[in-house]
Amino acid sequence: MQEIIIIGIGQCGINVGVEFIKQLNYDHCLNNVQEIINQDRYKQKINVFYNENSRQQYIPRCLFLDLEPSSIDRLHLQKDVIIDPNCCFSKNCGSNNSYATGQYTEGAELMDECKHILDKYFETSDNLQGIMMFFSTGGGSGSGIASNLIQYFREKDLTKIVHCNPVFSQGITHSNLEIYNTVFVMHQMIETVDIVTVYDNVALYNICENNFLTSNHENCNKIMAESLIQTTASYRFPGFINGGMKKLTLNLIPFPRIHFLQPKYMIVNQINWSMTDILKQKYKLCSFEDNLPTEYLSYQIQLRGNCFEMPESQSLLIKKDDLYQINGHDTHYRVHTRIQHRDHENIIGFLGNSNGFKKYLQKYQEDFIKLFKRKAFVYIYELQGMDKMEFTEAESDLNDLISEYGPHFNNYQMSYDYDEEEAEF
Repeated sequence: MQEIIIIGIGQCGINVGVEFIKQLNYDHCLNNVQEIINQDRYKQKINVFYNENSRQQYIPRCLFLDLEPSSIDRLHLQKDVIIDPNCCFSKNCGSNNSYATGQYTEGAELMDECKHILDKYFETSDNLQGIMMFFSTGGGSGSGIASNLIQYFREKDLTKIVHCNPVFSQGITHSNLEIYNTVFVMHQMIETVDIVTVYDNVALYNICENNFLTSNHENCNKIMAESLIQTTASYRFPGFINGGMKKLTLNLIPFPRIHFLQPKYMIVNQINWSMTDILKQKYKLCSFEDNLPTEYLSYQIQLRGNCFEMPESQSLLIKKDDLYQINGHDTHYRVHTRIQHRDHENIIGFLGNSNGFKKYLQKYQEDFIKLFKRKAFVYIYELQGMDKMEFTEAESDLNDLISEYGPHFNNYQMSYDYDEEEAEF
């Protein structure tokens, strides 16, 4: 069994992680005390996210951390999901929205307190495949403690997959420190993380408005959890094309540092549909219509249901609502499970490695330069033990990643243009 550890950090990460567990419980037919109520539903892979105790309860394999006690206190009081209280840690302080506090001072002490739980998960797992982390890039606890955990897992075992699911707050930033915090944690995510699924607060609010939902954190958390339920369906249920963390990494990350993926999913319950309609014509599942260009280095199509037939096709590159063929490069793959969601007959998910993330990074780059050029708020981080060299290194790493997006995508585009010209000739 390939187990996964769920880790929620800070108020945002804890809320998203708990919502994800709630939907896992529902998807696996677990009742209020987390016992299986439908024995006919496949449970061969339920241990991917759960440990079974002596009372046949399935307890999620998780860890929740925050420097403020309020989020952990609410976690203990809620009754929708059962979580081992020994896996929840907090301190009676706050991060002051500073990455340095979460990384060096209070956050480092909290890490020392919880390492025995992580070691226990490593020792008791038959075949641990990796971790899924939830946090906000702008928060001091989320960004700082997340960096500590990333470093710890890399030192513990290089073979385990680290999958981060950060929430970016670009466009609704409440503090200039959030820009610094994001660039610092980006430095860790660029260098040592295997997969990053990007979630953006502005995009989540737009989804709420388009679906006539109140734009609040609760609905945003549900949207994120629903997309992750679809992403992990092939991890948790059998199918004729199974998926996993390592398979996801091998197929979607052709270049190690370009591992930032954009998710989408949609429910398909109508009878007359085609995969072409889903991808580009009618529903435009692969189209970032708002602000990101639809050009992909690689992508994954996730099918869940019992009526999907995926036509055999060669490798494809999606750009501007069209499907372009790239000869000699396997740029897409698909996973499938026939176990339907309890509420929907068929669901299609999508993960794309798009060059649109480059523009997103450039905005953070511009904001960071404006602040750091004036040395604004740098003293706050220096008082916590950080050095100005760390600012320079984080900025340099961000600049390098932005520059790397161009050549990789341009090389693929040149390959396409050459083939097109040759065909016309």
